[in-house]
Amino acid sequence: MQYCTAIAKAKQLLPKCIRIIVVDNNGKRKTFLDKLGCEVFYTNNNLLPTKNKGVKELKDIYNCIVAYSIQDSDFIVKMTGRYVLENDSEFIEVLKNISNNDCDCIIKYGSYMKPIDFQTNDCITGLIGMKTRYIKSIKTPLGMQPIEHYWAQVTYLMEPKKIIKVKNLGINICPGNNTYFLI
Repeated sequence: MQYCTAIAKAKQLLPKCIRIIVVDNNGKRKTFLDKLGCEVFYTNNNLLPTKNKGVKELKDIYNCIVAYSIQDSDFIVKMTGRYVLENDSEFIEVLKNISNNDCDCIIKYGSYMKPIDFQTNDCITGLIGMKTRYIKSIKTPLGMQPIEHYWAQVTYLMEPKKIIKVKNLGINICPGNNTYFLI
């Protein structure tokens, strides 16, 4: 139910010109995702020998980039499927109004427990947007190192004026449980 609600809300709020690709990493099979009116890309990355979900998500994105021939200059939005956008999401408003050449990244720095308004080595990856060429530069963490640190660190390769730091993402998250809160 969480996925259906989140995907329906994303479809409602995102401009029609944005291609939504739902990625599921539990292998190719028939699922409820096939009935949500979006493209669905299946990987087997949940079988990777790591407990680090961020590593599996990054591998999913890499696989999707190859499978869909996504170009280095294309802008990718990564959103965790259980998280639900607010009608007035600042992230979505920024996304609707950027030109692809003016922005390399839309980001909220800090952790979801302590978001901040300046560049640092941590960010919230439940909703993040970045040009493909930078995503491809993210190194795969070893062990249980937080993937969020790797996403944030790659922003140091960007021109500061091409990083849009939102004050609020405008998304309800529930990391590891069913209790939602707004960030």
